[in-house]
Formats: sequence, C-alpha cells, structure tokens
Amino acid sequence: MRTRLLMLVAGIVIGGAGPAGAQGFTHTYGLGSGSVAVSNSQVNSSWVVLSVMLRYASPCTGTAEVTRVSQGVSVLLGRRVFTNVTAVVWVPEGAYSFGCGDSLVVSSNPTNGVLQVTRRGE
Repeated sequence: MRTRLLMLVAGIVIGGAGPAGAQGFTHTYGLGSGSVAVSNSQVNSSWVVLSVMLRYASPCTGTAEVTRVSQGVSVLLGRRVFTNVTAVVWVPEGAYSFGCGDSLVVSSNPTNGVLQVTRRGE
C-alpha cells in the first residue's frame, strides 16, 4: 500500500495536476556524445515538449542548447550558460509541436550526465 501511494504521489508531481500533464511521458538519455536527438518517426502523431532537464554527475560549467530541426531547418529554442551546477532545466514558454520527421536536439558541452525529456502527445 505504501509503495502504491508513493508511486501515485510521484506520478502527480511528475505529470502535473491538469489533464495535459496527466498525458505526459518522460525518457532519459545518456549525454556521452554531447548531443541527443529525439525524433518523431510516427506518421499520424505529434507531441509537445513539456520540459528538458540535464543532470550532471558532478558540478560543472558549460552551455546547453535546445534546438528544433524541421525539414532540414534548425531553430534555437533555448540556451543556458551555467557555472558550477549539477542540473539545468529548460521549460518552453510556448507549445512547440513535433510532427513526423521533426527532431528535438539537446546539446551540452559537459557530457558527464543524463538528459531527461518530458513530452505529451497531442
């Protein structure tokens, strides 16, 4: 019972309180190469980015960028310069929709961590 309650509380915190947040899903990727591309390869679906979080194994200094690539065109959505931190979070100000063939590319010059992307389907 206690385990179920903790999972439920964690789901509410991660997913949010509203109906849109309840549909969110999160994936974690390694930053070993310094750049991660999350692509939509499904023809009849699209998704919206809710947040991007970079977590580093130790405090570091650097730059992180979030880019949208659509039909060969790259658009910078966000850039964070940071000093002596273990986590960087980017939350979009608007709803960026990713359809078939679109990619969300996250780059970081420190590579000693992981990337966590939270999205929701449309």
